[in-house]
Amino acid sequence: MVIMYKLIVSDIDSTLINNQFKITEYNIEMIKRARKHGVDFMLSTGRLFGAARPYAKFLELDSPIITSNGGITMDSRTGETLFHTPISADKCMEIFNILDNLEVYYHFYSKNTFYTKKFLIKNSHIMLMNMKLPEGEQFPMLEVSNPSEVAKYDPVYKISVRCKNSDETKSFMQAFDGHDDIYITSSFADNYEISEKGVDKGSALQKYAKLKSINPDEILAFGDNFNDIQMIKFAGTGVAVANAVKELKDIADYITDTNENSGVGKAISRFIFNE
Repeated sequence: MVIMYKLIVSDIDSTLINNQFKITEYNIEMIKRARKHGVDFMLSTGRLFGAARPYAKFLELDSPIITSNGGITMDSRTGETLFHTPISADKCMEIFNILDNLEVYYHFYSKNTFYTKKFLIKNSHIMLMNMKLPEGEQFPMLEVSNPSEVAKYDPVYKISVRCKNSDETKSFMQAFDGHDDIYITSSFADNYEISEKGVDKGSALQKYAKLKSINPDEILAFGDNFNDIQMIKFAGTGVAVANAVKELKDIADYITDTNENSGVGKAISRFIFNE
Protein backbone atom coordinates (compact mmCIF):
# COMPACT_ATOMS: atom_id res chain seq x y z
CA MET A 1 0.00 0.00 0.00
CA VAL A 2 1.33 3.43 -0.95
CA ILE A 3 1.08 5.91 1.94
CA MET A 4 -0.02 9.42 1.04
CA TYR A 5 2.02 11.63 3.34
CA LYS A 6 0.77 15.08 4.31
CA LEU A 7 3.60 16.23 6.58
CA ILE A 8 7.37 15.87 6.86
CA VAL A 9 8.90 16.98 10.15
CA SER A 10 12.63 17.14 10.77
CA ASP A 11 15.08 17.85 13.55
CA ILE A 12 17.72 20.40 12.56
CA ASP A 13 21.14 19.73 14.10
CA SER A 14 22.96 16.60 12.91
CA THR A 15 19.83 15.65 10.94
CA LEU A 16 18.74 18.24 8.40
CA ILE A 17 21.98 20.24 8.42
CA ASN A 18 25.53 19.02 8.00
CA ASN A 19 28.43 19.63 10.35
CA GLN A 20 29.02 23.05 8.79
CA PHE A 21 25.47 24.02 9.83
CA LYS A 22 24.33 24.04 6.18
CA ILE A 23 21.44 22.29 4.45
CA THR A 24 22.85 20.24 1.58
CA GLU A 25 21.76 21.05 -1.96
CA TYR A 26 20.08 17.65 -2.34
CA ASN A 27 18.09 18.12 0.86
CA ILE A 28 16.96 21.54 -0.40
CA GLU A 29 15.99 20.07 -3.76
CA MET A 30 13.93 17.26 -2.25
CA ILE A 31 12.19 19.47 0.31
CA LYS A 32 11.14 21.88 -2.44
CA ARG A 33 9.99 18.99 -4.60
CA ALA A 34 7.93 17.46 -1.77
CA ARG A 35 6.26 20.79 -1.04
CA LYS A 36 5.36 21.24 -4.71
CA HIS A 37 3.88 17.74 -4.46
CA GLY A 38 1.59 19.01 -1.69
CA VAL A 39 3.47 17.67 1.34
CA ASP A 40 4.08 20.21 4.10
CA PHE A 41 7.52 20.46 5.73
CA MET A 42 8.21 21.67 9.25
CA LEU A 43 11.11 21.91 11.69
CA SER A 44 11.23 20.41 15.19
CA THR A 45 14.22 21.31 17.30
CA GLY A 46 15.74 21.74 20.72
CA ARG A 47 16.84 25.22 19.64
CA LEU A 48 15.00 28.34 20.63
CA PHE A 49 12.87 30.06 18.00
CA GLY A 50 15.39 32.68 16.88
CA ALA A 51 18.08 30.06 16.28
CA ALA A 52 15.72 27.88 14.20
CA ARG A 53 13.86 30.55 12.25
CA PRO A 54 16.73 31.31 9.79
CA TYR A 55 16.41 27.77 8.37
CA ALA A 56 12.64 28.12 7.99
CA LYS A 57 13.17 31.44 6.26
CA PHE A 58 15.87 30.01 4.00
CA LEU A 59 13.54 27.17 2.94
CA GLU A 60 10.62 29.64 2.59
CA LEU A 61 8.48 27.56 4.95
CA ASP A 62 5.06 28.74 6.10
CA SER A 63 4.62 26.00 8.70
CA PRO A 64 5.18 26.53 12.44
CA ILE A 65 8.37 25.50 14.24
CA ILE A 66 8.41 23.16 17.24
CA THR A 67 11.11 24.67 19.47
CA SER A 68 12.73 24.01 22.85
CA ASN A 69 12.07 20.26 22.46
CA GLY A 70 8.33 20.85 22.22
CA GLY A 71 8.11 23.44 24.96
CA ILE A 72 6.75 26.06 22.58
CA THR A 73 5.48 25.85 19.00
CA MET A 74 5.50 29.11 17.06
CA ASP A 75 4.45 30.46 13.67
CA SER A 76 7.67 30.66 11.62
CA ARG A 77 6.61 33.90 9.92
CA THR A 78 4.95 35.93 12.67
CA GLY A 79 6.42 34.44 15.84
CA GLU A 80 2.91 33.89 17.19
CA THR A 81 2.63 31.16 19.83
CA LEU A 82 0.47 28.17 18.86
CA PHE A 83 1.11 25.87 21.85
CA HIS A 84 3.32 26.20 24.89
CA THR A 85 4.01 24.53 28.23
CA PRO A 86 6.60 26.35 30.34
CA ILE A 87 8.32 25.03 33.43
CA SER A 88 6.66 26.65 36.44
CA ALA A 89 8.63 29.42 38.19
CA ASP A 90 8.71 27.46 41.45
CA LYS A 91 10.00 24.37 39.69
CA CYS A 92 12.63 26.45 37.89
CA MET A 93 13.84 27.78 41.23
CA GLU A 94 14.23 24.25 42.56
CA ILE A 95 16.09 23.10 39.44
CA PHE A 96 18.39 26.13 39.37
CA ASN A 97 19.24 25.65 43.04
CA ILE A 98 20.19 22.02 42.42
CA LEU A 99 22.33 22.94 39.40
CA ASP A 100 24.05 25.76 41.28
CA ASN A 101 24.88 23.40 44.14
CA LEU A 102 26.31 20.93 41.63
CA GLU A 103 28.36 23.77 40.10
CA VAL A 104 27.58 22.65 36.56
CA TYR A 105 27.11 24.94 33.59
CA TYR A 106 23.59 25.58 32.34
CA HIS A 107 21.64 27.96 30.13
CA PHE A 108 17.92 28.26 29.56
CA TYR A 109 15.41 29.48 26.99
CA SER A 110 12.33 31.61 27.28
CA LYS A 111 10.16 32.26 24.24
CA ASN A 112 13.05 33.76 22.31
CA THR A 113 15.79 34.71 24.78
CA PHE A 114 18.95 32.78 25.63
CA TYR A 115 19.90 33.19 29.31
CA THR A 116 22.95 32.01 31.23
CA LYS A 117 24.86 32.99 34.35
CA LYS A 118 28.11 33.08 32.36
CA PHE A 119 28.86 32.50 28.69
CA LEU A 120 31.27 29.74 27.72
CA ILE A 121 33.48 29.26 24.68
CA LYS A 122 31.13 26.38 23.81
CA ASN A 123 28.40 28.98 23.24
CA SER A 124 30.47 30.76 20.61
CA HIS A 125 28.85 29.04 17.61
CA ILE A 126 25.35 30.19 18.53
CA MET A 127 26.65 33.68 19.38
CA LEU A 128 28.39 33.96 16.00
CA MET A 129 25.30 32.67 14.20
CA ASN A 130 23.16 35.21 16.01
CA MET A 131 25.52 38.08 15.17
CA LYS A 132 25.30 37.19 11.47
CA LEU A 133 21.52 37.52 11.42
CA PRO A 134 19.90 40.76 10.23
CA GLU A 135 19.59 43.19 13.11
CA GLY A 136 15.83 42.79 13.39
CA GLU A 137 16.10 38.99 13.58
CA GLN A 138 18.77 38.65 16.26
CA PHE A 139 17.59 37.23 19.57
CA PRO A 140 18.72 38.39 23.03
CA MET A 141 21.55 36.45 24.69
CA LEU A 142 21.85 37.60 28.27
CA GLU A 143 23.96 36.89 31.35
CA VAL A 144 21.83 37.00 34.50
CA SER A 145 22.86 36.72 38.13
CA ASN A 146 19.56 35.29 39.40
CA PRO A 147 17.88 32.85 36.99
CA SER A 148 15.03 32.17 39.43
CA GLU A 149 13.95 35.83 39.27
CA VAL A 150 13.96 35.69 35.45
CA ALA A 151 11.63 32.68 35.51
CA LYS A 152 9.04 34.73 37.40
CA TYR A 153 8.53 37.21 34.53
CA ASP A 154 9.81 35.41 31.41
CA PRO A 155 8.50 31.80 31.27
CA VAL A 156 11.21 29.17 30.82
CA TYR A 157 10.69 26.34 28.31
CA LYS A 158 14.00 24.49 28.39
CA ILE A 159 17.02 24.26 30.69
CA SER A 160 20.17 22.87 29.06
CA VAL A 161 22.97 21.44 31.22
CA ARG A 162 26.55 20.71 30.15
CA CYS A 163 28.55 18.16 32.14
CA LYS A 164 32.35 18.39 31.76
CA ASN A 165 33.11 14.80 32.73
CA SER A 166 31.68 11.52 33.96
CA ASP A 167 31.76 12.65 37.60
CA GLU A 168 29.57 15.68 36.82
CA THR A 169 27.25 13.48 34.78
CA LYS A 170 26.92 11.00 37.64
CA SER A 171 26.23 13.78 40.16
CA PHE A 172 23.63 15.31 37.84
CA MET A 173 21.81 12.00 37.36
CA GLN A 174 21.83 11.28 41.09
CA ALA A 175 20.54 14.76 41.94
CA PHE A 176 17.53 14.39 39.64
CA ASP A 177 16.81 10.74 40.30
CA GLY A 178 13.16 10.44 41.28
CA HIS A 179 12.16 13.87 39.97
CA ASP A 180 9.20 12.59 37.95
CA ASP A 181 7.69 16.08 37.72
CA ILE A 182 10.07 17.01 34.89
CA TYR A 183 11.24 15.47 31.61
CA ILE A 184 14.97 15.06 30.95
CA THR A 185 16.41 14.19 27.55
CA SER A 186 19.59 14.82 25.55
CA SER A 187 20.58 16.02 22.09
CA PHE A 188 24.33 15.37 22.21
CA ALA A 189 26.96 13.81 24.48
CA ASP A 190 27.30 15.27 28.00
CA ASN A 191 24.22 17.43 27.46
CA TYR A 192 20.96 17.15 29.39
CA GLU A 193 17.82 19.11 28.60
CA ILE A 194 15.07 19.68 31.14
CA SER A 195 11.44 20.44 30.27
CA GLU A 196 8.10 20.37 32.03
CA LYS A 197 6.66 16.90 32.56
CA GLY A 198 4.87 15.64 29.44
CA VAL A 199 6.73 18.02 27.14
CA ASP A 200 8.65 16.55 24.22
CA LYS A 201 8.77 16.83 20.44
CA GLY A 202 6.28 13.98 20.07
CA SER A 203 3.60 15.59 22.23
CA ALA A 204 4.01 18.90 20.37
CA LEU A 205 3.75 17.14 17.01
CA GLN A 206 0.63 15.33 18.21
CA LYS A 207 -1.00 18.67 19.08
CA TYR A 208 -0.17 20.13 15.69
CA ALA A 209 -1.34 17.03 13.82
CA LYS A 210 -4.66 17.14 15.67
CA LEU A 211 -5.06 20.84 14.82
CA LYS A 212 -4.48 20.12 11.12
CA SER A 213 -6.43 16.82 11.07
CA ILE A 214 -3.33 14.86 10.07
CA ASN A 215 -3.15 11.20 11.06
CA PRO A 216 0.15 9.82 12.43
CA ASP A 217 0.50 7.47 9.44
CA GLU A 218 0.51 10.54 7.18
CA ILE A 219 3.65 11.90 8.89
CA LEU A 220 7.28 11.24 7.94
CA ALA A 221 9.68 12.31 10.73
CA PHE A 222 13.48 12.58 10.94
CA GLY A 223 15.85 12.68 13.91
CA ASP A 224 19.24 11.75 15.31
CA ASN A 225 19.18 11.80 19.11
CA PHE A 226 17.34 11.04 22.34
CA ASN A 227 15.21 14.19 22.17
CA ASP A 228 13.76 12.90 18.86
CA ILE A 229 12.61 9.52 20.18
CA GLN A 230 9.03 10.49 21.09
CA MET A 231 8.57 12.27 17.75
CA ILE A 232 9.89 9.27 15.82
CA LYS A 233 7.54 7.00 17.78
CA PHE A 234 4.50 9.18 17.09
CA ALA A 235 5.05 9.54 13.34
CA GLY A 236 3.71 6.84 11.07
CA THR A 237 7.16 6.57 9.53
CA GLY A 238 10.06 7.49 11.79
CA VAL A 239 13.46 7.80 10.15
CA ALA A 240 16.86 7.91 11.86
CA VAL A 241 19.88 9.31 10.06
CA ALA A 242 22.83 6.91 9.97
CA ASN A 243 24.75 9.06 12.46
CA ALA A 244 21.93 8.78 15.03
CA VAL A 245 22.36 7.28 18.49
CA LYS A 246 21.69 3.55 18.71
CA GLU A 247 18.61 4.05 20.88
CA LEU A 248 16.91 6.08 18.14
CA LYS A 249 17.94 3.65 15.40
CA ASP A 250 16.46 0.80 17.40
CA ILE A 251 12.95 2.29 17.38
CA ALA A 252 13.03 3.92 13.93
CA ASP A 253 11.13 2.40 11.01
CA TYR A 254 13.99 3.16 8.63
CA ILE A 255 17.64 4.24 8.76
CA THR A 256 18.71 6.62 6.01
CA ASP A 257 22.14 8.03 5.13
CA THR A 258 24.01 10.47 7.40
CA ASN A 259 23.32 14.18 7.77
CA GLU A 260 26.54 14.80 5.81
CA ASN A 261 25.26 12.71 2.91
CA SER A 262 21.74 14.17 2.54
CA GLY A 263 19.98 11.46 4.52
CA VAL A 264 16.78 13.51 4.78
CA GLY A 265 16.61 14.11 1.03
CA LYS A 266 17.31 10.46 0.22
CA ALA A 267 14.51 9.26 2.50
CA ILE A 268 12.10 11.84 1.04
CA SER A 269 12.90 10.40 -2.38
CA ARG A 270 12.17 6.90 -1.11
CA PHE A 271 9.02 7.49 0.92
CA ILE A 272 7.36 10.41 -0.84
CA PHE A 273 8.23 9.54 -4.43
CA ASN A 274 8.84 5.76 -4.17
CA GLU A 275 12.18 6.10 -5.91
